[in-house]
Amino acid sequence: MTLFVLYYIFLTTLIVYNGCFNLFEDNRISKTKFALIFAGKAIAVPVFIFVYNQFYGGIKNFDTGKFYHDVMVISDLAKKDLNFFLRFILGFQNDQLGSYDYEYAFRSTYNWSNGKIKDYVYNDNRILIRVHVLINFIAFNSYPVHALLNCFLSFIGIYFLFKTFKEWFVGKELLMLLILCFFPALWFYTGALLKEGISIFVLGNLAYQVKKVCFHKTLLLSKLYLVFLLLISVLLKPYVLAFSGVCFTLFFMLVRSSKIKNKVIVFISVLFFFVFLVNIFSILLKNRSIGTAIMQHQQRFISVSKGGIFLENALTFARLPNDTALIKKVPGTKNIFTINSKVSFIYWKTGKKDTLYCLDNSDTVSRYELVEIIHESHSNISTSQTNLLSVIASCYYYTLFYPFFFNAANALQFLASFENLAIVAALIMIIFGMFQNRKNSLLPVAFMCIALCICLLVGFSAPNSGAIFRYRSPAIIFMLLAALYYCKQLFKKRKPE
Repeated sequence: MTLFVLYYIFLTTLIVYNGCFNLFEDNRISKTKFALIFAGKAIAVPVFIFVYNQFYGGIKNFDTGKFYHDVMVISDLAKKDLNFFLRFILGFQNDQLGSYDYEYAFRSTYNWSNGKIKDYVYNDNRILIRVHVLINFIAFNSYPVHALLNCFLSFIGIYFLFKTFKEWFVGKELLMLLILCFFPALWFYTGALLKEGISIFVLGNLAYQVKKVCFHKTLLLSKLYLVFLLLISVLLKPYVLAFSGVCFTLFFMLVRSSKIKNKVIVFISVLFFFVFLVNIFSILLKNRSIGTAIMQHQQRFISVSKGGIFLENALTFARLPNDTALIKKVPGTKNIFTINSKVSFIYWKTGKKDTLYCLDNSDTVSRYELVEIIHESHSNISTSQTNLLSVIASCYYYTLFYPFFFNAANALQFLASFENLAIVAALIMIIFGMFQNRKNSLLPVAFMCIALCICLLVGFSAPNSGAIFRYRSPAIIFMLLAALYYCKQLFKKRKPE
């Protein structure tokens, strides 16, 4: 942790001394306050490590540990082979079985190829791994430093979100910044080597650049940067970033317009039309609707969350029940297995989209490489499947109100209960606020669309309370900001400077 402390001191000193090269500049919040807020945010790193070491046996078997492992494996070769490093960074690596890149780098990874059956969207694990392979040149193989720099990226993104929307929160700027930085799940998971930190960085920059393009004459470089951010948004968590980007764009275009009267109705109508268009493109390009793709993701998520043995060869990616008696190790090999006879399993063929089923295996000759063994998750949930309304209601129950103290099973769920209490309070505040102030409701409506649409998607596609707790965090903060928007009675009203 020594290197972590040195980097932390360096970053906070940089913020206090010159606002990190004038990045953190605000007429309401001083550089010292920014440094103190970052100090509180950076505490998430040792807290995350302590929690996983104390209650979960360390980070090794979880996503953050697997990402770190992959970064170390790939960085080791990248530092030795400049040609591989350039191919890897530019996306021209060869990760096919038997290739040089696969044998000396990707063979030993966990999450680099974990998205190979996610044939609908890009495997966004690779963006995080690439970024942290670059970061590793200054992180010197230190997990706490990787986590701290990821945390700092999220802090930059939060600052740009704050800078983008602060004019709608006059007199509440500090509280707005505190909500963005210290909402429990977002604070916790941005203190680890996970996609949430980079996602918030992209989200904040995207909101700020969209506002600049909509309201100001911007340089070509700014427009190119916005195009780059939009591309990253499609590749990295598109259900959060790309969708939020559309909402931001639509919001700022309507704010700028003086001719449109009922902007809320226009916002919702255009958003529905956008989803309709995306669904048409999905059918044309991917041969399936968005609903079908989400349902397929749900089935795969359930399959993985139930645990199992994952095997692959050049033609097949297979998942067997979590029972090592179903496979047999090939003598003289390190990680090569065959599947025993009469075993039932599911599998995917390379280049094919369909999930296939083998009910009674007769092929005991084909060899497979062991990818990983995953134990069954104990936080799976079962959403209603009776009709559309019950499905929607069930998804919102699990993403907004579950667990709630009385049915919390562990420390993490107890923490989620406090979050859900805040969500209930926010919803009540928003409902009362919308009835009292119907004229100026475009911003909270836009924020609520982001939060509710993403929560619905998360609740349906990832039916696991732990996954929901993490995946909803970048979206649910917009619901709290919508509530803060209506909290006028708690603050003295003053004119913007």
